[in-house]
Amino acid sequence: MVATGTAVLTAAPAAAESSTEITAASWAYVDSAAPKASFVDQAGNAPVGAHTYAGGTNHVSKSYVTFDLSALRGNRLRSAYVSTGETAVTDCSTTRSTELWLTAPAKKPTWNTQPAELLKVNGPFLDSSCPSDRLTWTATAAIQNALDAGRTTASFVLRLPDNQLNDPQFGREYDPKAKLFLDYDKPPAKPTGLKVTYQACTAKPLVVPRQVVLGVDVTDPDDAYPGTEFAFWPVDHPDQRTTLPGAALTWVEITSRVSEGVTYAWQARGKDDSGLFGPWSATCKFTTDFTPPAAAPVITSPDYHAEAPPGSGGTGIPGTFVFDAKGDTDVVGFKWDGGYAAADRRGGKATVRYAPDRNGPVSLSATAVDAAGNQGPTASYRYWVADNQPLVTCTPFDAYVGTERTCVFAPGSSTPVTEYVYHLSGQDDRIVAAGPDGKATVTVTPADPEQYTIQVSVRSRLATGYLTAATDEQMLSEAGEPEVETLTANPVQGLPLQFRVHATLPGSVTATYRLESGDPVTVPLEADGTATITVTPTTSSWNSLYVYTSLASGVRSGWGQGSAMVASNKPKVTSAEYPEGQTSGAVGTPGTFVFSSPVPGAVSYTYQFGSGPQTTVPAGPDGTASVVFTPTQSYTNSIWVTTKLADGTVSEQGGYYFYVAYSSPRLTCDATGWSVAPGQHIQCTLSPVQANLAAYGYQVDSGPETTLAPGPDGTATFGFDVPADRQSGSYVQLRAWSTNTAGTKSDEAGTSFYVYVNSGASARGTALAV
Repeated sequence: MVATGTAVLTAAPAAAESSTEITAASWAYVDSAAPKASFVDQAGNAPVGAHTYAGGTNHVSKSYVTFDLSALRGNRLRSAYVSTGETAVTDCSTTRSTELWLTAPAKKPTWNTQPAELLKVNGPFLDSSCPSDRLTWTATAAIQNALDAGRTTASFVLRLPDNQLNDPQFGREYDPKAKLFLDYDKPPAKPTGLKVTYQACTAKPLVVPRQVVLGVDVTDPDDAYPGTEFAFWPVDHPDQRTTLPGAALTWVEITSRVSEGVTYAWQARGKDDSGLFGPWSATCKFTTDFTPPAAAPVITSPDYHAEAPPGSGGTGIPGTFVFDAKGDTDVVGFKWDGGYAAADRRGGKATVRYAPDRNGPVSLSATAVDAAGNQGPTASYRYWVADNQPLVTCTPFDAYVGTERTCVFAPGSSTPVTEYVYHLSGQDDRIVAAGPDGKATVTVTPADPEQYTIQVSVRSRLATGYLTAATDEQMLSEAGEPEVETLTANPVQGLPLQFRVHATLPGSVTATYRLESGDPVTVPLEADGTATITVTPTTSSWNSLYVYTSLASGVRSGWGQGSAMVASNKPKVTSAEYPEGQTSGAVGTPGTFVFSSPVPGAVSYTYQFGSGPQTTVPAGPDGTASVVFTPTQSYTNSIWVTTKLADGTVSEQGGYYFYVAYSSPRLTCDATGWSVAPGQHIQCTLSPVQANLAAYGYQVDSGPETTLAPGPDGTATFGFDVPADRQSGSYVQLRAWSTNTAGTKSDEAGTSFYVYVNSGASARGTALAV
């Protein structure tokens, strides 16, 4: 007979995580064929339902699993489910109905002593595969039931419903290594780092001033920002415990909730976003003290006592200062200009050492401080610090940049000096030893041409090892900018432009220049300190040359500047027929335009009349070129021209404006009076203004354009009738023009006739020249 039974699965405690997986460590089953036997941790799988074995013996089984719940100790359960897989199914055509129940503890169950089945678990969830390698049941309520009952383990039974329990076709076997999956909330840890008004708690109650702030450090494995709940109470009245609701803060101010002269105890605990509290912290105590010391301390000094020149000590010489609370036992220390000094006893004294950093009248302040940090009135102690700063003399006082200066340092008092620490403006400290007479001599060379005022800062190192305050001596440094002279008169763009540089900085050997923003060029200076510089300006208008000179040592002067107004290299345009800026000629009247260049070497000119096409014409031997242009429009005309030079460069563009006079044939008509009548015949004459006249043309209203040949005298006559259906109050428009033999059309002449109908009266019109 093969034994079947209940699997008891026991797992080790889970790691401290908010989610964990617990695997069964043992299992057991019960068998109807052996009602008094308990089968624990047997080899094989966990049988459920009826199975027929050799010899026709029927065995009905239930299998049990047990899980260790220690991972949930002190934590809040969120969800749980149990999972295992089918290892054998008698008939996959049958409906899967395996049930999972929470039971009483099942350490050694038998068929006759089956643990009570307490709560049915939801599941299993549908799975179309058979056998299924993963069936799950939701066990949250069951695990919570076990926890509420105070159990440290949870046992479950895998069984079939009563109506299938004894039918072999429903029999199944399961993997005894079932798993329990838990998702739980771990509470915040016990708070640490307790502080009162930013002071760490101590065994002895802290004494705090008027503002009282409680603070702790709280961590939570599941929550990066846990809140905190605080509780505090007078030590003598624990029944007055006040709890401040948890919030997303790790501190709370209780100034308005405490009274003066009372000792309080307090503690705190963490609270996560789901409302789960952690353990209370240790208890901290504090005593409130809102009253500051009543009197200012008395300040004395055996070293610095004089209140008038010549004073005592000196800069860098430390002295002793005593702060005395005069027996006020509320005072535990003193806040002074150098920080905080504790009193030797309550109401006692504090002694500090302080080295003044300036001479003359000096004031030192101190305030009495009590154990709570309350500050009383401030006392001020005035004294005079003797002048012991070094004496500094530098010669020459005013010189050019790069000139070596001699500086002599001497002691400023009778205290022996071992060395001097000095530096120039913007430079690092240097050290020079003092001679037997206490003096030292150094040479310094200002090298920055942009720095006009040079400061030498010097401190004395006393034989005691202390440094005095600094003496600052000033010198002047002349930049020595060179003078720049423009040599070329009336310079032109693209032609050489000469400047002469005159060095001002003595000993200059080179000049470095640049034209506008060009690259710098360095040239040697002549023996007389001059250099002639030739540049070629590439732009017109003002051009500036920037120059500095340099010594052989590399020290340079400031920048000098020379400027010249450079004329443009754009070509010049002239015309006898159409002078620039004047009104002349006429449409159809040709004019000759001459191009010349202010720069030698013109090869060709590229020109454009108005918005017409660009055309290039070669330059003649004299560097000029001319073109003939016949205007086709009156009023404003323009021409744009550039020069191409022999070196391949192109000049700036030149512009030339001229104005063509308005010219149209003279138009006269015989219509007299103020108006014309419908059907009236009008006779007109055209007189020439255009040279080489070829024809006239005219148009009435929007009718066809009509061409007329001029007569021997150059005139032409034509007539037309006012339309008979023309309404009174309308106008008849007439325009006329001429054309020369080149086909150029003149400007137009025009007039209009007002049509008027008067009953019984003849209509007349007036020709108005436009």
